[in-house]
Amino acid sequence: LARIMQLGKDVLCHPVELLPDIRSAVEAVAATHRIVLITKGDLFHQEAKIAASGLADLFTRIEIVSEKDPAAYARVIRECNGTPERFAMIGNSLRSDIAPVLELGGWGVHMPYPVTWAHEMIHDVADDDPHVERIDSAAQIPQAIARLEVRATARRSV
Repeated sequence: LARIMQLGKDVLCHPVELLPDIRSAVEAVAATHRIVLITKGDLFHQEAKIAASGLADLFTRIEIVSEKDPAAYARVIRECNGTPERFAMIGNSLRSDIAPVLELGGWGVHMPYPVTWAHEMIHDVADDDPHVERIDSAAQIPQAIARLEVRATARRSV
């Protein structure tokens, strides 16, 4: 029991390590868009990680949810006076980050992470879904958002 408790404490105290290019990517998107951080997990642990990341100042709003599902995304979008058609989620999980937003009519940028929980690998997002941009690194985020914007604008003008 003591060993398990220590492992838990170690996880909670582990330093936040940003992905390469993430700060510059978030800054670039924040320069032209309102951005909201939506994360799932224990409130205190997530708040500590966000503070330690040094990125909190770049977000218009930070939302810590108990579940990343369509209802949670719809609530946040509505409270930000937005619409799903003008909302894009960037994340490493097709299941939790992208699929619920697509279900609402939104957009997604999928940036896989090498270590992903097996549960998150089960999803129904098609490889060729036109609402999803797939990227390999954070440096590609601003361009992916720009490509989705072009598609969204084209859909609205039809």
